[in-house]
Amino acid sequence: MEERLSESFKKEEISQHNTISQEGSEPNMESLSTNSENNMIHSDLEKDKPLTDDNFQYDVGYAWVIVFGIFLLNFSTWGMNSGFAIYFSYYLNNDTFKGASKLDYSAIGGIAFGGGLLFSPLINYLQGRIGTRPLIILGNCLQFMALMMASFAVNRWQLYMTQGVINSFGLACISLPGLTLLPQYFKKRRTLLGGLATAGSGVGGIVFNLGMQKVIQVRDVFWALRCQSIISFGLVWIAIAIIRSRSKNAKIEFTIFDMQCLRCTGFWLFALYAVTCMFGYVVVLYTLVNFTTSLGYTEYQGSIVSAMVQLGSCLGRPLVGLTADKIGSITMALIAYTICAIFTLAMWIPARNYATIIVFALIMGSLMGSIYGTVAPSVARLVGMNKLNVSFCMLWVFLGGAGIASPVIGVSLKTGGGGFVDPTQYVYCTVFAGVSFAVCAISLLLLRGYILGRDTLVDAESDSDYGGHLSVKVPFGLALRSCFKWTPRRA
Repeated sequence: MEERLSESFKKEEISQHNTISQEGSEPNMESLSTNSENNMIHSDLEKDKPLTDDNFQYDVGYAWVIVFGIFLLNFSTWGMNSGFAIYFSYYLNNDTFKGASKLDYSAIGGIAFGGGLLFSPLINYLQGRIGTRPLIILGNCLQFMALMMASFAVNRWQLYMTQGVINSFGLACISLPGLTLLPQYFKKRRTLLGGLATAGSGVGGIVFNLGMQKVIQVRDVFWALRCQSIISFGLVWIAIAIIRSRSKNAKIEFTIFDMQCLRCTGFWLFALYAVTCMFGYVVVLYTLVNFTTSLGYTEYQGSIVSAMVQLGSCLGRPLVGLTADKIGSITMALIAYTICAIFTLAMWIPARNYATIIVFALIMGSLMGSIYGTVAPSVARLVGMNKLNVSFCMLWVFLGGAGIASPVIGVSLKTGGGGFVDPTQYVYCTVFAGVSFAVCAISLLLLRGYILGRDTLVDAESDSDYGGHLSVKVPFGLALRSCFKWTPRRA
């Protein structure tokens, strides 16, 4: 039976061949239609394939919607939190809560900034258990509840718990998942898009600084807190509706800590960079308003200065990202924080008029937040995509600790009791910020040398996003020689 079937197939093939040869080179329409049907079926099957890293298209399509979603998250978290400078100045100058000192208010601002970030590894683990969207929903509810309850606070401890502790956990649950989404959708323009997305914090800072200052003038500080909570609550829901995570396809790890990362020298250089950067960043962010009033200007003029910092952030971060895509994210951050150190020491200390402070605020706003736009591609370059989340969260523990401590350090270095005209009371504070930025730049220089030195020890063409480069030991001499090296592959 099998032999007869094979003979019949052979006869059909011979007859088809003879037909084609008789008709010249004219194709067989039936075979073409069959082939086209097969191609259509094959293309349909291709569409139904899951978006794995083998066939996922980066840098196009829905990736741009993700950018807008993260922009909204940054607007409603870091942008809103930068408005604490307005509350800090008001609390300090008006003795809003009886018995609260300048250290209390600075501690509340520090806790709001970094308290939740101290628990980043646990938040990362929770994200792996319940998912990205549920975690952001939880953070949105916590943030709304914290600010709304803070608007009814009458005692110091209530302000600590609401505007400080609960608010910080809400901010961390919203912002941490957002930081790791962009590298899942972009490869070529990660830093540029990171700059555009983090510019949301600058836009938010302008809106909340100027808007809430106006509410304070018209009503009071507690109505400002209520307005802020309602605005951010609504905007985060829009972001929740449009963001999607590719963590399963990218095989991202959601663990509490990773020993391989902790054994990497580059990780500790990055931790030093994050800590010293936050020392300078938070001191400048929270102190400029009070410094402006110490020159004899009004609180509203101080809020304008704070808004200029955020305007600089809006304009500067996309430009930082665009440049970083050309020269490397770590190299760009190194240049940015070197400039920050110079301007903090050379321009802020002798500043004695409003115009100088406005220009200084614009320059610092453009550059001192470069960590937010460059951190995702820098960490991905250092540890790879699959360890991006766990590395982020371990690093953010250091950043959170520095965020808590830096406002307290800044206020402690300030001489006098506040509320009087004497700009010299901030000299030690400005020196501390300038030196912090300088150490930050040095740590980035060493980190750049470490990564470029590692590239010489492994295949330079291999993708560090997915290569196991963490186990590579880089000699100190090689890292030092590579600090000023310029290679086709950027760092």
